[in-house]
Parts: sequence; structure tokens; C-alpha cells
Amino acid sequence: MNARTVRWAIGAVLILAAACGGPEGEATGARGGASAMTAVDLAVMTAQAVQANPAVADSILVAHGLTRAGFDSLLYSLAADSALAREYSEAIR
Repeated sequence: MNARTVRWAIGAVLILAAACGGPEGEATGARGGASAMTAVDLAVMTAQAVQANPAVADSILVAHGLTRAGFDSLLYSLAADSALAREYSEAIR
């Protein structure tokens, strides 16, 4: 497995674990603020774009204002909140 596949697998496991009864946490700042795009929206849009064209993943991340570490952090923050994890899981299907 390459590093990208491992990263996506870890993200999926974290999200599924949170959706199956992980600890309830606070919503991310983007979710509660005046921003039109939520953290879930950003994660879904980014993940779908990378899945559609993995060869340019870094460019997609930059276009969405993220780095690889930033995207990982975003997925971890969603996984920490079971409601956000559920929302992400449903949207990514």
C-alpha cells in the first residue's frame, strides 16, 4: 500500500469509529460560524476531488486551502465528533 492509500484508510477508520459511538465533541469553528462552507463540506469536496484525480492530490489540497497535514487534521476533528463524522460518512457515499 502506498502512503496515500494508508492515509485514506486511517481517515475512513477514524470516521467510522466516531460514527459508531465515539465521544461527542464540539463542532468545528467552520460549522458554528458565519461561513457558508462547513468543515464537513470542505472535507467532502476535497476527498471527492482527490478520489476523482489522485495524481494531482497536492494541487487539489492547495486549491481547497489545505496541506496533507491540514487535511489529516480536518478528518481527525470530524472523527472526534460523532454527528460530524456521521454527516461526513453520509455525504461521501
